[in-house]
Amino acid sequence: MTTVTFDNAPCGWNEALPLGNGHFGGMVYCEDRRLAIALNHYEVYYRKLHRYSRKYKESEAPDYGRQYGRTFEELEQRARDSYRDPAKEPIFLYGDALSEHSMHRAYGKAPGGVSHYPTGELHLHPSAELDRPDDCFLQLDVRRALVRYQIEKEGKRLEASTFVAEAGDYAVTQVSQTDDGLLSAIALSVPARRYAEMEVAYERQDASTFYYIGSFYPDGEDKERYAPFSFIVMTRLLGAAGDFELLPSGGARIRLREAGRRVTLLTTVVTEAQTDDLLSEAMRRMERAGARIGELEAGHREYWRQFWARSDVSLPDKLIEDLWHINLYAIACSNGRGGTMPEQACGLNGLWDIKQPTKWGSMWYWDVNIQAAFWPLYTANRLDLAQAFNDGLLAYVGEAERMARQFHGLDGVAGDYPHALYLSIWPWCAQFVWDYYRYSMDAAFLRDTAYPLLRKIALFFEGYAQYEADSGAYVIFPDISPEQGPLTRNSTCTLASVKYMLLRAAEAGELLGTAEEERVRWRLLAERLAPYPHADSPRYGDTLLDSEWAPADLHLRHPSLLMPIYPIGEIDRHGEAPVRRRAENTLRYAEENTEFGMFQFGWLSCVASRLGKGDAALRLLYEQGIDLSLRCNGLFAEETERWINYCNITNEPLYHPCMMEASGELVAAVNEMLLQSYDGAIDVFPAVPKGEVGRERAAGRYDHLAGDYLRAYGKWNDCAFRGLLAVGGFEVSARLQDGRTAWIGVRSLAGGQAILRRPFGEAARVVVARLTGSSRSETEHVTDDDGCLRFETELGGEYEIYPRADAARPDRQEMLADVGEDVAPAPEPRRAPRIHEAHTRRRVFLGKDRDTHHFRMLDHFTFDYYAGNRRESRVAVYRLDFGVRPELLAKDYGEALPRQMHAEGVPGQTFRKISADNVFSPRTGIGWTHGDSIEAVDRGGPDLLRRDFIGGTEEAVLVVELPKGRYDLLIVSGDAAEPSCTVMEIPGAFPWRTEPALRAGEFSTDILPLTHRRDGPVSLRFRPDAGLPWRLNLLVINKNYTYL
Repeated sequence: MTTVTFDNAPCGWNEALPLGNGHFGGMVYCEDRRLAIALNHYEVYYRKLHRYSRKYKESEAPDYGRQYGRTFEELEQRARDSYRDPAKEPIFLYGDALSEHSMHRAYGKAPGGVSHYPTGELHLHPSAELDRPDDCFLQLDVRRALVRYQIEKEGKRLEASTFVAEAGDYAVTQVSQTDDGLLSAIALSVPARRYAEMEVAYERQDASTFYYIGSFYPDGEDKERYAPFSFIVMTRLLGAAGDFELLPSGGARIRLREAGRRVTLLTTVVTEAQTDDLLSEAMRRMERAGARIGELEAGHREYWRQFWARSDVSLPDKLIEDLWHINLYAIACSNGRGGTMPEQACGLNGLWDIKQPTKWGSMWYWDVNIQAAFWPLYTANRLDLAQAFNDGLLAYVGEAERMARQFHGLDGVAGDYPHALYLSIWPWCAQFVWDYYRYSMDAAFLRDTAYPLLRKIALFFEGYAQYEADSGAYVIFPDISPEQGPLTRNSTCTLASVKYMLLRAAEAGELLGTAEEERVRWRLLAERLAPYPHADSPRYGDTLLDSEWAPADLHLRHPSLLMPIYPIGEIDRHGEAPVRRRAENTLRYAEENTEFGMFQFGWLSCVASRLGKGDAALRLLYEQGIDLSLRCNGLFAEETERWINYCNITNEPLYHPCMMEASGELVAAVNEMLLQSYDGAIDVFPAVPKGEVGRERAAGRYDHLAGDYLRAYGKWNDCAFRGLLAVGGFEVSARLQDGRTAWIGVRSLAGGQAILRRPFGEAARVVVARLTGSSRSETEHVTDDDGCLRFETELGGEYEIYPRADAARPDRQEMLADVGEDVAPAPEPRRAPRIHEAHTRRRVFLGKDRDTHHFRMLDHFTFDYYAGNRRESRVAVYRLDFGVRPELLAKDYGEALPRQMHAEGVPGQTFRKISADNVFSPRTGIGWTHGDSIEAVDRGGPDLLRRDFIGGTEEAVLVVELPKGRYDLLIVSGDAAEPSCTVMEIPGAFPWRTEPALRAGEFSTDILPLTHRRDGPVSLRFRPDAGLPWRLNLLVINKNYTYL
């Protein structure tokens, strides 16, 4: 079972735990002595956008005749005029060429952010009886799709379990308490946000029913003519009543009374999009649902039981396995299913934008973000979730047709709607409707949905592509490679997408028996498109270019020049040697020159898998993704304590929610290692990591630094998957044992011929058996010269394939014994957080416990941080370990903390032992003013750096000589065996104190500033407080800068 647990550790908004039913849900977190349930409903969240204003809906349709202030012909001429030879002179960034007001020419970045309107928050306030609890945890149970909270003190326990129902827009929180009054109050709140103006009215309906109505105007609304958009959030107490009061700071508190040992909070959202009478509809919903909480819970439980029964994976790397489950779950929670706004699907942030303002604001982003979020759903066998992409894309067809006519003067669907000259957008998106068909084999969908769209896009590009007699090729001009390079022609991303789309349109037409003339034209155009631009790079050799006019060493925001490899699959590990080498070189170039971010790491990993490089695929997943952007809740964001995205470095202070594209790419990358079928052949375990290091990555570097480039991530010797989906409608399960494929199961959802690529090696003799009930019979099959095994299947037929040489026929149940499990009837016991050491040596956590904060602070003070792609080292001038003398306790500090290595291989400071007898003198430069009143004690635990300490019951002064400058201090204080309370006084600063006083076994780890204005000694005073002794375990002093 997959869980994420915060065990006696705080959980803030940025690592909150996700819940949702596709379009309604939110995140749960616990801080400031309260449990917060932050809600989002897409009908509220997206209503901010101008397209949902009454003014927009009732005005004339948009005029697309001019883009960037110019006609198409003017832009075409602008592209010609702005061309520069990248080998001889600087090139114009496409945005610079398109606008005289490019932000890159401005003095600085303008302030601003985006605040979508929150649906609100529900807060649960435990009684003061539970302050400083003995035990507290918050846990996401991924398989049961619920969040559990428990707090306990001196035998008194409060529990709350929250889920979002599948049927209706209900959030259900079930509370149990061992004693009356442990849940003292709940609160309703719509937090005020920068850049957001909302009016909120809080009301009491009756003794158990409370609500608020929020009202706001969509962007660009005509406020003189139209009323604001409104919604209601209503909460009902079942098993309790409450006294209502408005709070001066905003919001309302309900103090509970008459509460039994079990209380249920039922919350719903109703919007003007559903009814004009918000209050009446909300009351009707409460009446309907209040009597059938059991039905809501049963329906929720059954949905998720069926969800996890569909497909699953079992991996030796348990962090990756957990992340596969968590992120697939997150997509299911927020993909847009069941909602009324298909044109946004999951947007950029799903339901996870709960703290504003943000950098982007969530919506359907066209040039990789929405695609990446939906990439994994086909192989993951979640076509029900993938349908949301189809619905969303089709909602824009009318606008794209209008743009084709008005801006381009062409028939069909404009390939670049809504971003003029991004010609890859619609042929890229069309891949998804084709994938939906070829994974489902739904002929009606092909006929009614996929083919009409493919045809319209193909017709557009028939008109857009320009024939050049000199080369005998068709070119795409003007063109933009997404978010990078010059205003150009023949971007690799566009060429690959257009070629693939044309061939698929022709194939679809052939399947449906449409006019042959069109099919011939499309195939001919695809064959005669310009070849992919490429060049010889001094560093990487022959590589693909991002576009024909791009330099060979272009810094990439998008690795979109990899489009022919992934997702299209035109180039792969089975290709001719020169083409394969070019692909491998291009991957290496992209790996080293692509901006770190949300959609890059998974794309690079998928490309590595398509080239058969499983170790590189896993390394990229870790080093450019998990190591930087994973948060403790298992989701990914553009800022963590280890990294900040390039785009956000120079922003005003903003909040960065979790991103759906990273969720999609993580799942897709794992899928690609386990199963590929893009060319119609089922390939199991095509890129599982072999545990090989790849020593060429350290070639030419100093041997003592080689380890930083040669990290091993382990061999996937034993793994399995169940129910993944292959092209042709084949559900595939398989087991890898001792590095060899041991068994494959295939269920044919559509009939037809199954093709398996070398399933058991080159020369293995194979059994293909048809299963009918408890019996089996061998099925005829053939093996081609290329090693592909082929056999005919029947609709609904189940088959097993295994090597004949095996001593015994593999047992299906045994092969899949550890792949998935039923939803457990009871919650899983708490599990320690998963911990991964990043390539920077920082620890990355999934979940948290009471020690996580200490380790993260210690890592943050020691190891490198990434600002964008720039790696920045910490500069430690002192690492002071306080405790007993070295001769009494020898320490190998490498067991406590990996050594710090600065970017160019210089080792950081080692630890210096400070005991009670270290007295300051000008010669030593560090020590106590006297050691008479202090003691050194070793408790033996909890770890090497916190086991011993210096302490006492009287004030002591530590003197450290420092040059003048600005410093940061990391202090660790605590005692494994006795309570303590430490006050430290720093010159020029307020005293620091362990807050609250520490119990035995508790430790405080904190960072404090020190401004030292004169060269010479600094006196740090330590004293006891609250009748308890002071303790000092560790003090690290980092230099920020020296005063000049």
